[in-house]
Amino acid sequence: MTAAETLAELNSLLASNPPLELATAAKPRRNETQHDARAVPLDGDANAYFRKITTEAIESAHQNELRRLDHTYKPEAGTVEWAPLDDVPAVKAACERFADLNDLSNFTAGDDEYKKRLLYWVGVRQAGGPRAFFFRSFSQAAELKRKKFVAIVLRDGPFELLDEQVFLFDENVDCAVYGEYIFILRRNDYRRIFEQLEEIRQAALNAAQLLHAQVPIKNIQEFAAACAGQPGMADKLIAVQRRDYFPRLNYQMLAPVIAEFELPIEVDDSDGTPKLIFKPGVEDRWRILHLIDDDYLASSMTDHKYEVNSKTATA
Repeated sequence: MTAAETLAELNSLLASNPPLELATAAKPRRNETQHDARAVPLDGDANAYFRKITTEAIESAHQNELRRLDHTYKPEAGTVEWAPLDDVPAVKAACERFADLNDLSNFTAGDDEYKKRLLYWVGVRQAGGPRAFFFRSFSQAAELKRKKFVAIVLRDGPFELLDEQVFLFDENVDCAVYGEYIFILRRNDYRRIFEQLEEIRQAALNAAQLLHAQVPIKNIQEFAAACAGQPGMADKLIAVQRRDYFPRLNYQMLAPVIAEFELPIEVDDSDGTPKLIFKPGVEDRWRILHLIDDDYLASSMTDHKYEVNSKTATA
C-alpha cells in the first residue's frame, strides 16, 4: 500500500474506536543502551481521553497534504510528512519494544529516578489487525508538583491545596506508526523523542566548516552555532552538501546572485579574500542558506524575482 492508502486505512481503523494501552519511556540508565519503560494503567475516562486525541490526530492528518519526509524542505503548515518505517531503525525498534506491554512493570508514584529520565509516552491501539503506535514527547516537567507554583482546586466548598501527583498531558501527537510507514505530525518533537537532534547538530557543525572552506564566512562560529541550534537551518545546510554543484561552490558563483537579486548580504574583503557576513536576526539568518541552496530564481515570463521554498528537479 502507498502511504496515503495506509493513512486512510488507519483513519478507518480508529473510527471503530479500538482499545488503547499506554506506556512511558525514559532515557537509558547510566551504562545501559535500551530505553527504560513503564506501563500506565488508565481508568475509563483517562483511556477515553487518549483514544480521543490519537483518533483526532489521524483524522486531521488524513485531511492534510501528505508528503514524503525531505530534510531539504521546510513543510508548510498543515503538511504531514511520512517516511518508510524501515528507514528509521530507532522508530522500528520502539514499535517492536512496545508491541506487547504485558511484560512491563507499572509506572509508580514514588519512582522519582525514573521520572527524571522521562522522554515520551506511547499509545498502542489494535482491533484485530496491525497495531498502531502513537508517540508524544513527555518529560518530568509534565508533573504539576515539579512546577514552581502551588495548585489549589475548587471542589464542593472552599478551595483546597492540591497535594497529589498530577501529570499534565496536551492534545498533541508527534508521530504515528502503522503498517510500513511513519507519519510525522510534529517534526522537531519527533526528532527529540528518537534522539536525532544531536546527530543533526553535529552534522550541521561539520557542514558549516565544509562550507566555510569553499565560501568563507567572516563570523563562521556564529553561523555554525545558529545552524546547529535550529533544526530547519541544520536540515538546509546539510542538504546543500548533497547538491551536485557543491564541490565547485565558491564566492565567485554567488557574487552575481547577490548583485542581481540585491540581497542584503554583506561581504568583508578587507584582507583581499571576500567573506560573507552572517546576520543572526530573524529577518536575515536564512539569507546565506537560501543563497547557497540556489533558492533565488527569475521568471522569464514576468521578469519577477522569487525566493523558493522547495525545489523539485524536472530533469
